[in-house]
Amino acid sequence: MTKEKKLLKRLRKKEEEAYEELIEDYGGLIYKVLNGYFNDKNKIDDLFQDIFIKIYKNIDSFREESKLSVWIYRIAMNRVKNYFRLKYNRDFYELDDDYKIEFKHDLGENVGKEDIRNLLDTYIDQLPPNWQTVINLYYFNSFSYKEISKITGFPMGTIKTYLYRAKKKLSGLLEKHKKELL
Repeated sequence: MTKEKKLLKRLRKKEEEAYEELIEDYGGLIYKVLNGYFNDKNKIDDLFQDIFIKIYKNIDSFREESKLSVWIYRIAMNRVKNYFRLKYNRDFYELDDDYKIEFKHDLGENVGKEDIRNLLDTYIDQLPPNWQTVINLYYFNSFSYKEISKITGFPMGTIKTYLYRAKKKLSGLLEKHKKELL
């Protein structure tokens, strides 16, 4: 039995430690996603709490047709979308192009992997929130286009567009950083 299935079983039994483990395992990315959409720490904390309460209350409705993580991120993205719908009475994104790009950079021998990750995090934080979400889900959480589509509700073409544009922007920022180092 996988770690995710064991956690799901414990969550369905309403074990308090399982809920804490859920927050520990998935809280970081959800917080980062929320942070990409909101600047107000109180709003982020409120939505973070709302998301995990919703997960806790609705865990029995999870049908296991996808990974638990996909279901959790879908709840988070729905909460963000609902917030904006209520606030602005409209959807807040939509694109539909189909692009791909390879992202390869050598920043030199003096830059360690941790430095590169910190640099990437800094640059990712400068991207539009939708791009941040897609980049984080695809590269740092290894979700497929299909899974990202389920989580975010974006069409697959939009996901590819966001990845293309985000990688192009990150590539430019990294190239600029490399030139500044020389």
